[in-house]
Amino acid sequence: MSLALLAPRLSLRAGLLATAAFLLMPAYAEAEPQVVKSVKPADGLYEVVVGNDRVYVAATGPRGSDQGKILALDPKTLEVKETIALGDDPVFGLGINTKTKTLYGTQTRDGVLAIIDLATGKVVGTVKKGEKSHVREVLVDEDADRAYVSIFTRGETAGEVWVVDGAKKELAGTITDLPAGVSGLALDPKGKRLFVITMLNNEVHIVDLASGKVVKDMPTGGKGSINVAYDPNGNRLFIANQESNDLTVLNADDGTVLATIPTGEGALGVAYDPARNLAFVANRRGGYVSIVDGKELKVVANVVTGSMPNTVAIDKAGGGIFVTNKVKTGMRPPRPAEGPAPAGAPPAGAPGATAAAPAGAAPAGAPPAGGPGGPGGRPAPMIDPYGDTVTLVTP
Repeated sequence: MSLALLAPRLSLRAGLLATAAFLLMPAYAEAEPQVVKSVKPADGLYEVVVGNDRVYVAATGPRGSDQGKILALDPKTLEVKETIALGDDPVFGLGINTKTKTLYGTQTRDGVLAIIDLATGKVVGTVKKGEKSHVREVLVDEDADRAYVSIFTRGETAGEVWVVDGAKKELAGTITDLPAGVSGLALDPKGKRLFVITMLNNEVHIVDLASGKVVKDMPTGGKGSINVAYDPNGNRLFIANQESNDLTVLNADDGTVLATIPTGEGALGVAYDPARNLAFVANRRGGYVSIVDGKELKVVANVVTGSMPNTVAIDKAGGGIFVTNKVKTGMRPPRPAEGPAPAGAPPAGAPGATAAAPAGAAPAGAPPAGGPGGPGGRPAPMIDPYGDTVTLVTP
């Protein structure tokens, strides 16, 4: 598998692995990142978390299957060591409490948070509120033994964050005074603050965890803001913006924009490493992970990890960076524009008028959309050897 390192000014260097080529900025040559290994362990990979000497990866299985699972990988070899089978109830987002050895997973299709005992590999509890809430991300406060779950909504429906008691395995409360579009979460344990991104209005909200109330709303400084990481040493927020294709850095108290750093198309996942003062941004459409120097506030390297980098997790013990990469998907052909009715045609709904097809529907007798091999209007299958992969990078 050929995985490359990119930079704004490209200079070819010898590969650090037999199967990897690297291109990087001269300023970063003294500490070149390495793509150590990349594996393709299952279909339908989503979020990755690290803890207890394992790398846990959510896998939904092939589309329409009942092969949902969580894979436990060795952090050095990326070999699958354990598998937690979930059948037709896969999880998408993951959070881990390494102290209690508990894994949390968002079962988005059913609107449920699954609680898994890592000692047994069994689901030992579930949390649900309402009918099929769009559970998205789960963030764990290990010291307080609590989990926070973002609930995504649209339109006039207010957003929510569930507060889950880890010991009792039950809903302890709900943070409700939020706009629609709740997505990414970050925690300030010392200051007892939760940072909540609402992607539909590009805002970040500060929640006082003592009261469970929103105490401040701030613009993110970007567009399509989706995920956030907190820097406890510098009291900063690193926000990935998938529409403006950048990373904005904010003062976590007053929202002052300290920097806007272009990273790549579809900036999605973000993680911050306080030990090395580095931020990592998964640019899903760009196809690489940007490494950002937290002091200089600039990109120092871009690492091609797979087809569509999705989520990033940091191994605090071993220092490795783990990235999940999605499979590329075939694009549907554009829908035909609705033109004016032919001269003399009766108005829609009039006697003798033919019922109008839905906008974009193919004419009678036309082949299915999606190109050759696209049954039922679906695009033809995309064969992607670099998607559905987990990649280990050392910065």
